[in-house]
Amino acid sequence: MLYLVTDHTFFRQHNTMTFTFRNDRPDDFLAIVREVGQWLTDSGQELWQPNTLTAENLFDADTRDHSYVLYADDVPAATFILQWKDPLYFGDVPDNTAGFIHKLAIRRLFSGQNLFAPILEFCRSECRKRGIHEIQLETDATRPALMRFYERNGFSPTFQRPVEEFGQTFLCQYYVMRF
Repeated sequence: MLYLVTDHTFFRQHNTMTFTFRNDRPDDFLAIVREVGQWLTDSGQELWQPNTLTAENLFDADTRDHSYVLYADDVPAATFILQWKDPLYFGDVPDNTAGFIHKLAIRRLFSGQNLFAPILEFCRSECRKRGIHEIQLETDATRPALMRFYERNGFSPTFQRPVEEFGQTFLCQYYVMRF
């Protein structure tokens, strides 16, 4: 795999598709998260209330420069946050000892194209650059299919606990991947 890095842009060539990771396009990030959030709501699977997916709620000192958009052949395809400090969900984990993935959202146009593989590969690479060998994430514990998805992709469940975000309370299933 090949990564070329220039400022905020990271490229990866994969078979016939080129993936570009950018962390300097907040409008694209918000548009994708809102699109996916609205689709989830419309299909009866609400995860995030679409009206809470705002720059004010999503971007702070810990996430602003760590909110990525994955472009597949220059088309905005997915989002995720990869942060190194997370006082809300992972306050008990020392800063800079794990990468924390949040707000993973893949547009329906790219459903079934395994975009999580290059995202995960990118996250592991960024962690290794920092001497970090662990990724953690959490998901809604009432979504067994999503939990199975993370487990199929190498994450191990650790514990559950309720967390409040944007006025909603979630029972979160926590996961870890060590490498």
